[in-house]
Amino acid sequence: MSELKFRPCVHEDIDRTVELMVQAFPGAHKFSRAFLQWQYYDNPAGEPLGCNIEDGGRLIGHLMGIPQTVRLRGQAVTVTLIMNVATHPDYRGRGLFLELVRQVAQMSALRQHAGVVGVANQQTERAYRTKLGFQNVAGLNAHVELLPPRIDMRLAQHSAEFAHIWNDETLAWRLKNPANPLRIAGGTSDSLIVEGASTLPVVRARSVIPRTGLSSVKHGTVVGPGVVLGLTPKGAERRRLALTVPERLRPSPLRLIWLNHRISGDQLDPEKILFSFLDFDAF
Repeated sequence: MSELKFRPCVHEDIDRTVELMVQAFPGAHKFSRAFLQWQYYDNPAGEPLGCNIEDGGRLIGHLMGIPQTVRLRGQAVTVTLIMNVATHPDYRGRGLFLELVRQVAQMSALRQHAGVVGVANQQTERAYRTKLGFQNVAGLNAHVELLPPRIDMRLAQHSAEFAHIWNDETLAWRLKNPANPLRIAGGTSDSLIVEGASTLPVVRARSVIPRTGLSSVKHGTVVGPGVVLGLTPKGAERRRLALTVPERLRPSPLRLIWLNHRISGDQLDPEKILFSFLDFDAF
């Protein structure tokens, strides 16, 4: 590994990063210059922070995190959200993934972020937990529904130890995903329903978020099939015409992971999390 060079990501790397992402994930079609520009550099929450690995000028490893404002046990803080991790197929099995995460976690702490949050699959969760000290908070719930759930947002926000804080600027940015434009499809007095394309034909990706801090006045009930992925505080959600997707039928069950920079060994309560696909870009 001594011949490899680790260095911070810069905007000038964006085209080579697209090439690496395509090589690392040949079945994914979302990676483009426009997508990474939007995801990394147009984010109104702040500048991204990431690490690249080069071998003789060849980009062979990449991890980028973006700032995200959350409410952590009642306090508004900035955390680093891990977005994309990629290793060139020729360089896998060398532990580069672990070193990329270590480097970005150090950058996050130096930037005075409160911690690092991400979503891991079954293949990477154990490494995050045993090698890097992350908490495996919980597996994300997944269900298909015909009507959006009724969520008591007042209760959800009051009881949540961890929840994304949306504002008009960050929501407008999130809706403009060039690979999957989203829309506000409906809402109630205390929540908004956001939808976009999912990986399933006809079925929409659906998220219900608090209206707090948002100026949208969209109201109305959404009808039709939707897939919901995330976590809601215990007792705050009532599902309607919904069917849970068994883990064995999910292509890759996803798990929320967490590392607190300020409190060593901090553990979030899995029953007190408000989190959805909108918070980490699953679709």
